[in-house]
Amino acid sequence: MVDQKPRVLIVDDSRGDIRIVNENLKDHYTVIAATSGQTAIEVSSKDPKPDVILMDVEMPGMNGYETCKKLKSNPATSEIDIIFVSAHDTVEEILAGYEAGGTDYLTKPIEPLQLKSKLKIAVEHGQQRKTISNEKQSVEKIARTAMDSAGEQGVVLEFFKQSFDAKNPEALADLIISSLDLFHLNSSVQIRYDDITVDRATNNCIVPLEKELLTRLKDHNKIIEKGQRAIFNFGGISLLIKTIPSDADKWGRLRDFISILLEGATSKLQSLVISNQVSSLVLNSNYALEQIAETQRAHKKETQNIADRLLVRLENSFHSLGLLHDQEEMLYKLVQDGVNETLTHVEQGDEIDHAIKDIVKQLQTI
Repeated sequence: MVDQKPRVLIVDDSRGDIRIVNENLKDHYTVIAATSGQTAIEVSSKDPKPDVILMDVEMPGMNGYETCKKLKSNPATSEIDIIFVSAHDTVEEILAGYEAGGTDYLTKPIEPLQLKSKLKIAVEHGQQRKTISNEKQSVEKIARTAMDSAGEQGVVLEFFKQSFDAKNPEALADLIISSLDLFHLNSSVQIRYDDITVDRATNNCIVPLEKELLTRLKDHNKIIEKGQRAIFNFGGISLLIKTIPSDADKWGRLRDFISILLEGATSKLQSLVISNQVSSLVLNSNYALEQIAETQRAHKKETQNIADRLLVRLENSFHSLGLLHDQEEMLYKLVQDGVNETLTHVEQGDEIDHAIKDIVKQLQTI
């Protein structure tokens, strides 16, 4: 079982003093000892580190104040509480200990109850400091995540903004790749529409194996993760992320943002396909209407010629029919009225042609 008792390092050149302090503390603390400042520095630098150091001020070589300064200058040991132990109880001694980085002061001979009280306060202070430090790191992590997320969200918003100007699937594929470049992701994208396939990649070169992979998995799960790679399938768009970030939290955010981006890209692709279909319909309709108009013009002209020839033949036949003048006038008028009705009917076809042209213009506007 791992010892969970607080660790106290006693630094004193007197082994007798170390033994006395150890007897008072061993039931509630894990006690370790060093008989010189240099040894104290070496011991404190190793894990598990002491929670509190009882530092004798007067030692040969490196004294307690000098040892404390070195410990406080090292980031690995700077957070350890140090309680000085001295035979002198003067303001000058206390100030010297404070300036060296000490957190408390004891005078010899050490009174056991006072020692335990000060150690308890020092241990609690260290625990509070660790808690505050962990909370601070957590807050800083949240802040960094929020900042990163804001930047990542900005990439998606910029994609939507620029996607309005994408005139064709090729431009849309280029925009997807450039957006993922801002996420620092190496990727390949495949867009499929109308039996046409558009392939793009971060380095402008998508290898055949990637094309095959995207094509084969296009009808599988929406998001496929395997090893360090991920494939997204959204409608006619498939995306390969070649290297997933090792930071799980970051990848979780990016995966969500990529999904949102691809949802928008899919809608844009659908609008481009519909637009192309409408454009093709308009072009075909215009061509058909031109053909119809030309046919109608020729039909109208031929109808007029037939009517003119009919009237000429009718007049020429009057002499052989032996009709009276009034009868000739009546017969001629009947035929002329019929011809006029026929021409009027042909002209109504022109009105239908104009109506269809108006519809085509509306489609072009849309």
